[in-house]
Amino acid sequence: MNVFSISYAPCALLRAASRRVATAAATTPTLKVKDELRFGSRWLSKSSAWSISNEQSSPLRERIKSARSVLRRPSRLGRRTIFSASKSNIIRQYEYLPKDYRDNVGLQFNDQDLSDEDITHIFGRGFDSATGNHLLRILHGRRVAGTLEDPAYAESTAKFPPQLIDSGLKYLREKVPVNELLNAGLRAEDELNQMDQETARREAQERRDQGIYDESTDALLDVPEDPVYGRSELDKIRARNIARQKALDRAAEEKRLAREAEQAASGTGPLVKAEEGRRAITNPKVAEYYLKAQSDLQEPPEMKAWERILPSATVVALVLGFLGAIAMVYEEPMPRYRLLRDISTAHATVGTVIALNALVFLCWRIPPFWAFLNKYMITVVATIKPATLFTSTISHSRFTHLLSNMLPLWFVGTAVHEEHGRAEFLALYLGCGALGFFGSLVTYTMRGWLHVTSLGASGATLGLCAGYFWEHRNEDFRMLDLLPDGLKGIILLALLTAVQIAAFGRTAKLQVDIASHVSAMVAGILGREILDKLERWRDGSDKVASAN
Repeated sequence: MNVFSISYAPCALLRAASRRVATAAATTPTLKVKDELRFGSRWLSKSSAWSISNEQSSPLRERIKSARSVLRRPSRLGRRTIFSASKSNIIRQYEYLPKDYRDNVGLQFNDQDLSDEDITHIFGRGFDSATGNHLLRILHGRRVAGTLEDPAYAESTAKFPPQLIDSGLKYLREKVPVNELLNAGLRAEDELNQMDQETARREAQERRDQGIYDESTDALLDVPEDPVYGRSELDKIRARNIARQKALDRAAEEKRLAREAEQAASGTGPLVKAEEGRRAITNPKVAEYYLKAQSDLQEPPEMKAWERILPSATVVALVLGFLGAIAMVYEEPMPRYRLLRDISTAHATVGTVIALNALVFLCWRIPPFWAFLNKYMITVVATIKPATLFTSTISHSRFTHLLSNMLPLWFVGTAVHEEHGRAEFLALYLGCGALGFFGSLVTYTMRGWLHVTSLGASGATLGLCAGYFWEHRNEDFRMLDLLPDGLKGIILLALLTAVQIAAFGRTAKLQVDIASHVSAMVAGILGREILDKLERWRDGSDKVASAN
């Protein structure tokens, strides 16, 4: 019989019998030790077999059967002396199991570790003292925790042969007597209690989800009772409907809060979309890096809107002015001074940008870099750093996001580079990305969405595409010969704009930074107009200079 289908009557009988044994004295010939100077208290660790899987519940059934058999025997125990002194710090009873106990660490079985000679005497040659003492601590901890026969905890001792484990248990049973069967029975009782609690919580949640309510609840008693005839059936039905609606509203509010908490953890926009069923972190070192990368802030810092926006606006204006000044004086290098002479400057520049994006994507896969990337390679509205408006344009945490941005960047970016040059292309790429993130910063700050985080080159790529289609709005673009006459650039720009407009109002649902996309597209169109005016001004200056 599966342990999860035990009826309530046997469970109650087992718990009652276990309590009688647990409250009896601990001065049996098998224990041969007095209780420690503290109150007994039992607890169940988070790594209990009950919480692992149903398939591994057979050891629990065996422990329950053993506990039942031992609890039916006539008790030979005396009265417990709670305040009895203890001459040793060795823990032998399940009630005194520390809360920080872990199976892979174990419990101290002796006042001091055994020497190499003792370990050799127990396990034989070729076994060092550190490994031997560690194995003995694990085995002693399992004897006290009641998990000695539980295969769910076999991972810590899987590398040791069964002969060595038997030798260690033989030594411990001779030198450190422990009532292993009693401890296993107490743990089985705690696991049964935990199963009952989980079952009760699950049934209560199912009742709430199904809208099942009791007429004796406070919601039904809100209806005033007639002093003569009492409550009518219509009053009861009305009160029940009101209670049901309140419960549905409460459930909807809980879902909304859970969704907002998920958005706060995963971010909105091209950041990280929380994936259902994501595998939990089991590696302790990786979990340590994950915790170090998290922020200690419980809520966004109190700041006025202009305090979040003005510093970023100043930095963006200064950097864009600097990039524009460089674009005005920059000249392409001669072929003999180039590093990759066989590759065009457009392909070399765009390829370098794509390689840089790929490098940052790989860094997101290396746990030691998480703290740095979360701090400097992602735009966070709550704790905005102006520099992240630029660095976020080369940061992607998902491969699909990286691929969807780099493919259009390769085709459109090389075309923009060939038309204007390297400096103008880089200024336009960084400018569209930074202004896109700045637009989202302003939008979400004014709306109070301080939990939003964003990253990626979506804004920069859309800005380049919007500017390119605007520049060639009257030209035809053919795509794989699907349309013989092609599509006008203005039509392609309208399609890009329509996609963004269709997503308005669904930013949280789609997990896409629409504000950044729209702002970057506007910046791309304005940037191309500015570049065209600069080129016309430069051509006019060259003509005047040549005329003179």
